[in-house]
Amino acid sequence: MMTRIVRVQDMSKDDEGAWRRLSERALEPNPYFEPDFLLLSSRHLAGHADIKLVIAQEGTEFKGVLPISRISKSRMPPGRVASTRCSPGFAALLDTPLIDRSRPDQASGALLDALREAAKSEDLPGIVMFNQIAADGPVIDSLRRVCRERRCPIFVKESWERGSVSRTGRWTHPVDGKRGREIARRRRSLEKVAGVDVMLVDRTSDPAALEDFLTMESSGWKGRGGGKAFTRSSEQEAWFRAWHRCWVDAGRLHVLALNVGSASIAMQYFVRAGEGLFCIRIAFDEAYAKFGPGAILLVSALSHLRDNTDAAWLDSSADPNNAFFLGIMPERRTLSRLLIGTGGVWERNLVSALPTMTRVVAAEKQVRKRLTRTRST
Repeated sequence: MMTRIVRVQDMSKDDEGAWRRLSERALEPNPYFEPDFLLLSSRHLAGHADIKLVIAQEGTEFKGVLPISRISKSRMPPGRVASTRCSPGFAALLDTPLIDRSRPDQASGALLDALREAAKSEDLPGIVMFNQIAADGPVIDSLRRVCRERRCPIFVKESWERGSVSRTGRWTHPVDGKRGREIARRRRSLEKVAGVDVMLVDRTSDPAALEDFLTMESSGWKGRGGGKAFTRSSEQEAWFRAWHRCWVDAGRLHVLALNVGSASIAMQYFVRAGEGLFCIRIAFDEAYAKFGPGAILLVSALSHLRDNTDAAWLDSSADPNNAFFLGIMPERRTLSRLLIGTGGVWERNLVSALPTMTRVVAAEKQVRKRLTRTRST
């Protein structure tokens, strides 16, 4: 396979088409690495402006795509690292590369070969960090196989779980027991106080949905203090407005709202990618906070999406250890932050040594803590 590295902003229309076709054939879907995320991000978000794509292709067809978002200095491992991590992070909540399902090992191997060559000729670091890659899917399995063949060491820095549901799992009854009864009780209380029915409304095609969501988000906790409402940044608001229109036009967006009568008191975005759905963003009216409108909406949305789509699963796209989604979506998807030594002997030996280095650093921290406690007493 031929390989090359291209700035996202320099992609041609033909390249963009090949990229979109690969997204449709991907072994594991990842909307965050599709053009309608990354191209928009590179145009609107300063932190995404210099993203480069490592591309494996045959003829005009892309077989693998891996974005490199930044090059930074790291303490562990010591030195320069090429990373998939973007800032702001809301536009990249999954770093699994797009790999053609027909020949995954050939595509994964070609991407690794391109990274190794770039470490020699393009001043790209010989260590690549995947900030949050799916740790339990066919893409990581393929990467592990080709890394063994090429003697490229892998080090898993940390792993965590986020909530999900699937048709073969617990999507039919995601919430039961005490948690389910409490959500149902709060819904009944809300209906009693409001004097009207509480219902789920699909607002995907509603022209007012975008403005209502932005207003709702900015008026809540995300609009204050350290909150990250889109309207707090002009570039992020512009990104979200363009993103909303793009995904509505593509027919892959679901905007669902919890309504009290005709008024929406909570709203949530979902996107379709491959056979799955991904949660993107949620907001609620804080005037109704004591009723837990976000939880009521998510439970109702899970039922709606189960009954009105053919999606096989739904990924929460949540931050590590997000208690809200873990409490409502009972299945688990494991993600990892991992490093691969793709360069020369020095970089590969460094990644191979990371397990030992990590244990030594952890032991030193424990010793310092004990000494501090001893001195304080």
